[in-house]
Amino acid sequence: MLIKPYTLFITRIFFAGVILTSTTAFANSTQCKDDYEKIIAKEIKDIGTALNKGNYALVTEKTDSSIINYAGGKEKYNAILELAANSFKQNKIYVSQVDTHPPKQSYIIGRNEFCAVPKQVTISMNGRKITGDLSFMLAVRPIESKEWKYIDGAGLQKNPDMIYTLFPDLPRDSKIPFIE
Repeated sequence: MLIKPYTLFITRIFFAGVILTSTTAFANSTQCKDDYEKIIAKEIKDIGTALNKGNYALVTEKTDSSIINYAGGKEKYNAILELAANSFKQNKIYVSQVDTHPPKQSYIIGRNEFCAVPKQVTISMNGRKITGDLSFMLAVRPIESKEWKYIDGAGLQKNPDMIYTLFPDLPRDSKIPFIE
């Protein structure tokens, strides 16, 4: 009779170990490089040109919630997008091209995976094409999800400490290689 409870105990420990091991393996495996070709590059291009068509819903859907919360919620974020789109339209500016390049590295920090996807945007203004400086989109996903959300990296380059406002759980003493 003593064997059954002991066997049950060992079996529980074994399965708990298997579950913990597989969770840790998943948490430490990055998806960004694998998802770049199939998902991320297309989504970044779609986001980049969405305001040309006044498609705020797509931009909002694909923007990381930290940015939407920082803006004061979805309604205020959409108002900001509408202002930007109207300004572009009024000044005859539209995004004509969004070029992306595969990310060099992906990082698991806390409960999220982050990767910087190099991008360069070309706009058309009054019949002239102007290509902007090389920047990046920060692709973010919770490690338990396969869905990517995005933050334009230009703001993070100008204000690197903003990353800690957007993601307060990030350790302040860690170097954030994708915004340095």
